[in-house]
Amino acid sequence: MSRFYVKNKENKWNIFSTIIDDFLYDNFVPFDYLVESVCSEVEKTKRKELKTLLTDKPELNVMSYEEALERKKIK
Repeated sequence: MSRFYVKNKENKWNIFSTIIDDFLYDNFVPFDYLVESVCSEVEKTKRKELKTLLTDKPELNVMSYEEALERKKIK
C-alpha cells in the first residue's frame, strides 16, 4: 500500500493512503505521535513475523544450521 506522509500548515502530520484515498488518522497529529504510532506498527508487524519462526510456515527466510555452516565453508 502506498502511503504518503503529509504535513499541514499547523506543522501536524497525517498519512494519506492511496488504497483508500483518504487519511489514516481522523485528525492531524504532532510529529512525535506520528513517530511513535508508525514505529509501534512496524514493531507489531515484526513481532508477528518473528513468531512464525516457531511454526511450520515461517514468513521470514530461514536456513538450517548445517546449511549456514556449509555456505560459510564455501567462502
